Amino acid sequence: MGEPMRFDAEIGAGMAPAAARPGAATGARAPRVVAIDLLRGLAVMGMVMVAYAGGWDDRFTFLTHASWRGFAIADMIFPAFLFCAGAALPYALRRREGQGRAALAGHVLRRSAILVALGVFLNLLPGFDVAHVRLPGILQRIGLCYAIAGTGCALALRRDGLRVGGLVAAIAVLLAGYGALLLAWDAPGCGRACFDSAHALPAVVDRAVFGVAHLWPWGRTGDVVTYDPEGLVSTLGALVNMLLGVAASVLLMRSHRRATLTAIAIAGAACLLGGLLLDPLMPVVKKLWTPSFALLSGGFTLLALLALMRLVPPGRAAPAWTRPVLAFGTNATLAFVGITLIDTVMQLPLGGAGSAHDRLAALLARAIPEPRVASAAYSALLLLVLGAGLWQLYKRRIVVRI
Repeated sequence: MGEPMRFDAEIGAGMAPAAARPGAATGARAPRVVAIDLLRGLAVMGMVMVAYAGGWDDRFTFLTHASWRGFAIADMIFPAFLFCAGAALPYALRRREGQGRAALAGHVLRRSAILVALGVFLNLLPGFDVAHVRLPGILQRIGLCYAIAGTGCALALRRDGLRVGGLVAAIAVLLAGYGALLLAWDAPGCGRACFDSAHALPAVVDRAVFGVAHLWPWGRTGDVVTYDPEGLVSTLGALVNMLLGVAASVLLMRSHRRATLTAIAIAGAACLLGGLLLDPLMPVVKKLWTPSFALLSGGFTLLALLALMRLVPPGRAAPAWTRPVLAFGTNATLAFVGITLIDTVMQLPLGGAGSAHDRLAALLARAIPEPRVASAAYSALLLLVLGAGLWQLYKRRIVVRI
C-alpha cells in the first residue's frame, strides 16, 4: 500500500492531525480529537438522510426541518458541519504559521473561493441553466464563513496560538450586531423586528442582491419565492457556529483536562439556554440563522462533541465501530459532492417512466408497507452507495482535498 497519505483537517475534509503543537500552557503535544471527526461524519450522514428522501410527503418527523420558527434535530446538522470546519482551522493554520500572516490569509481565501465556485457549479447541474441557477448554497456558505473566520484567525495568530478571549469577543460582537440589525429593521408592510419569510431583512437583501431567479426555488411565501436559507445576511449567524468550533479546538489543543471539558460543557449549556431565552425577543429561525438559533445549535453541538469525547477519549485509537462514520468524516467535502452527483443522476428523466429516483422510491413503497420507512430506506440506500466508495478511500488513508 506504500506510505499512507496524512489525513488533513481543513474545511471539514479530513481528520485532525495525529498531533498538534501546543499553546503556551502545555509542553506536550496534543493528541488527536477523534470526536471531532466522528461529529463531522455524523453530520454528513445525517445530511444525506434528511436531504435525499424517497418521498417528501412521507418522512419521519426527526428527519424533517422546522417549517419556520422553532427547531428540530434535523436543523442541528448544518451547524455541526460549520462547527467542525471551524474546529479544523487552528490545526490548519498552526501547520503553516511559518509562512507569515499574508500567506496564511491567501491560502484561506483560495480554498474559500474554490468552495464557493464548486457550490455554484453543483447548482448548475444538470442543465447548466445560468439564468436560473441558485447562487447561494451550502458549500457557498461554508466557503464564505471559512473566508471570514479563517482570514481573521490568520491575522490574529500569535506564536502561542489563537486567543480564546478574542474568539469569544468576536462571537459576542456577531450576536449583538446581527441581532441589532434584525430588531432595528423596519420592514414595509410588517414593521420593526419582522421575522417572516417575506419581509425579514435577510430575505429582502437576498432578493435585492441575487434576484428571485437565483434563490432557492423552494424558499417560498405562499407560491412566491422570497428567501434563501443560505443567503448573505444570515451568514452572520452561521459565523457564530464556525467560531465556536475554532474556540473549542483551541481549548482542546492546549488541554484535555477535566477543567477544560467542564468549561466547554458550561459554555454549551449556556449557549443552549441563551438561545431558548432569546426566543421571545428574537425567534429561533434556522432559515434566517437568527442569533437565538446560532446559540441554541452551537450549544447543542458543543454538548454533542463532549458526549462523543466520552465515547472516544482524546489520544485513544478509534474503536472499530467508529470507522464507518469516520469514512464519511475524513472526506466530508467529497461526500457532499458525491451525494449531489448521485442525486443528480437519480433525478434525470428516463423516457416516459419518470426518473430512477421515482422508480426506486415506488419499488420500495410497494415492498415496505409503512411509507415513512420506505422513504427512509431510499435515503439509507444512497448512504450505503456513497459510503461504499468513501470506505475504500478510508481504508487506503486517502483524503481528497480541495
